[in-house]
Amino acid sequence: MEESQTWENFYREIEGKRIFLFGTGKAVRYLIGKCDNINFLGAIDNDKQKQGFHIGDFTGDAVDTVYENILICDISILDLYRPEDVIVLITSIYEYQEIEEQLCLYGVKFFSMARMEMSRKGVENPKGIIIPDFEQRRKDYVEHCCRKERICDNKILVFIGKYGSHGKNITKVLMHLQQNLDIVWIVDDLRVDAPQGVRLIYADNWKRYIFEMETAHIWLYDIIVPLYIEKRPGQVYIETKHWSSITLKKFYLDDSSTTSHTEAVELIKRNGKLMDYIFCGSEFDKSSCRSGFAFQGEFIRTGSPRTDTLFDVDNREKVYKRYHINLQMHTVLYAPTFRIQKVGNEMKKGDFLDFYQLKETLEKCYGGKWCILLRLHPSMLDGMTATAADYVIDVSDYYDSQELVAACDIMISDYSSIMFEPAFIKKPVFLYAPDKQEYIEKERDLLIEYDTLPFPIAVTNMELNDCIRNFDYSKYIYTLDLFMKKYGVFEDGHASKRASEFILKCLNE
Repeated sequence: MEESQTWENFYREIEGKRIFLFGTGKAVRYLIGKCDNINFLGAIDNDKQKQGFHIGDFTGDAVDTVYENILICDISILDLYRPEDVIVLITSIYEYQEIEEQLCLYGVKFFSMARMEMSRKGVENPKGIIIPDFEQRRKDYVEHCCRKERICDNKILVFIGKYGSHGKNITKVLMHLQQNLDIVWIVDDLRVDAPQGVRLIYADNWKRYIFEMETAHIWLYDIIVPLYIEKRPGQVYIETKHWSSITLKKFYLDDSSTTSHTEAVELIKRNGKLMDYIFCGSEFDKSSCRSGFAFQGEFIRTGSPRTDTLFDVDNREKVYKRYHINLQMHTVLYAPTFRIQKVGNEMKKGDFLDFYQLKETLEKCYGGKWCILLRLHPSMLDGMTATAADYVIDVSDYYDSQELVAACDIMISDYSSIMFEPAFIKKPVFLYAPDKQEYIEKERDLLIEYDTLPFPIAVTNMELNDCIRNFDYSKYIYTLDLFMKKYGVFEDGHASKRASEFILKCLNE
């Protein structure tokens, strides 16, 4: 088959055929530069989140070309045609063999861009195929196209990654306060349930992403702005961060894992200079962001918009309905964080949370029926779910972690800063940290000494159950209030309104 896999044979065979391309990833940019005169009938991709959209929605290089409006379909589209009438061009560089096996089942003829390029370049490994770097193209696009466009007075660009966190609540309030806003979200999934009127741009679609960034009046960001993005006079950059008013772990310039990389340090310092404002929810927030971001601008004391979700009592019914939980059932949310070190992800079996013992203890101490909501980082999924039972519900796929916190009665975590969120609304929090010493010494630098946290801490299942049995809610609230006062925490469920009003003030100015 390799002998027939050449560009010459491909162009010869496609004459009079219905042509599909298979794969809409980064290699498509190479294909567009080589085959801009081919009339593709459609595109096939195994990624369900891309199906139903167009190539131009995902690939910036396709914008303003004949590829832009090619529809992305499931492989079953081939059932509509006779196999002898179809030619498929596989664009994937590293998964082409698996795709070839799929296509063999349909009996269609196919060509693999990887094989054709290996043949043309005389290499035996797809790693030898160099997809041209397009860094300069991005810079040229900013300079010669975007910089000529005017900044849109009513455009707000939000980059949070997923549709959620602070930006989700701010967007809802903004759309209520003012009708004529152009709110653009940069997301990693175009299928999200965003409000009517919010425009979604795929994060890897570089051309559309850059255009929206360079023409937006407000940037609402919780990550680092890329080097190829130029902030223009009149644009306002508001950093939201992706945590709430208090975070356990050091970040950016205070994190030793970051400061060991010179390029990362310079990028963060540049970003700190670009920022105009940071939304914050505590005095602790101010000092940690000032240091971690190298930020010299102004803090806006709004509170944390993402925590407004915690004060919405309707979220309990919403979560319970999603997982078919009886409303009379009590729930404990178990949300351990990820480990950077490989050894940390391979936790010893004896360190796993004993779900059955936990359930029995909760029912004996507090009465009623209890179930466990299990929210795991992907790196921990294999080991934990093996111990799950019918009273353990895996909620790892739930989109909004704040809604889960709002729904549960108790939370158990280890080192995740989500531990503070149920505490804002006075819910009990317990810490189960079987690898505490190892984590503190090898994983991450902490901003707060772990043993001074206002939550009961256990390193074994027996200790955890003892903490639950001996839990004194009045004492807990007293300790919690002292802690929140010490760090100047400010959360009341109205942060989104204050943040939105500030954004509108910036727009009007």
